[in-house]
Amino acid sequence: MSGRRRLPAALATLACLALACLALTGCGFHGVYSLPLPGAAAKGGDTYTVGVQLADVLDLVPYSAVKVNGATVGHVRAIKVQGTHALVSCQLPNSVHLPANAVARVEQTSVLGEKFVELEPPHDTGPVGRLRDGDVIALPKTATDASVEEVLGALSVLLNGGGIDQLHTITHELSVALSGRTQVTRDLLLRLQGFVGGLDRQKDAIIRAMEGLDRLTGIVRDQESTLTTAIDRMPEAVGILADDRARLTKMLGSVRRLGVVASRVLGSSHADLVANLRDLRPTLARLAEVGKVIPQTLGVIITYPTADTVEQEYFGDYGNLSLTLDVSLKSLLQTFGPGFPPAGGHTRRHRGALTAPRLPTPPRLPADLGDIGRLLLGGTR
Repeated sequence: MSGRRRLPAALATLACLALACLALTGCGFHGVYSLPLPGAAAKGGDTYTVGVQLADVLDLVPYSAVKVNGATVGHVRAIKVQGTHALVSCQLPNSVHLPANAVARVEQTSVLGEKFVELEPPHDTGPVGRLRDGDVIALPKTATDASVEEVLGALSVLLNGGGIDQLHTITHELSVALSGRTQVTRDLLLRLQGFVGGLDRQKDAIIRAMEGLDRLTGIVRDQESTLTTAIDRMPEAVGILADDRARLTKMLGSVRRLGVVASRVLGSSHADLVANLRDLRPTLARLAEVGKVIPQTLGVIITYPTADTVEQEYFGDYGNLSLTLDVSLKSLLQTFGPGFPPAGGHTRRHRGALTAPRLPTPPRLPADLGDIGRLLLGGTR
């Protein structure tokens, strides 16, 4: 009875194993990673997904850690091929805030450790915006650290064909070349050090010179058509100069003779020129003395005999001037005083007409004009 009871239990165990194998076979590789595994970060509902484009994911697998500042905050949800690169979907909790211009790279925990994705703000620029669900960190902002395999491969190339075996030959040849020339080599190194130091001190000037040269080349490039035209016309201009060489030579000889004559004339007339300038000195001194009187006198001459304020009487762009000449005896007496007519003079009628008496001497010019005349003539007041 006991043997009969054990048989169904063994059959049940075999059936469970067969079903498990069939399930694994049906799910395949991706089906296993689609199962919810324990221990992964950011598996709840309050999460968002960010895509990361990578040129090489190495051996990164789903459910690998996603870290920010060295702390694990999420996990790799999926990895798929997108064109010529890989697209890694990283699931992060809503409590993790990253800028929209964040960068990503694949790193390794240790030499033989697992791979993980590191997300962080950019180092060369400030943070901008916020990384949200569905955003993708583009390929230029991602990188992959060198793996142990790549380092060992590069080291093998260096050791096998990189010239390490030639170091002995190089050191031997250097020793032979410097044998007995240590002092000369030391002096050369000291001078080279001074030269490099001088270049370093003149670094700013060298940079400015290079920038100026760059601007000059830009100007030359902008004037390329003008320069090309000038170069094309240069043979014709040189030909004209060659044809006129005789006339140009004759002209230069004439200019030389003209210079000799001009030098002789200036030398001979030097004394006369100095004497003329010396004679002009008194006249200029007199003019300087009456410098303040000349403007006033010119003002009087311009307005004479009209007063300065006569323009206030005009109410338009022109004015009419009327002159009334009254030569009656009464008017003359009022004008020239009771002493008119002068002694020996009288008024008389001739055939019914009134003869005008002799007028007095005109008044003197203003004192300023007299002063100017006396000063110019060298007189005294």
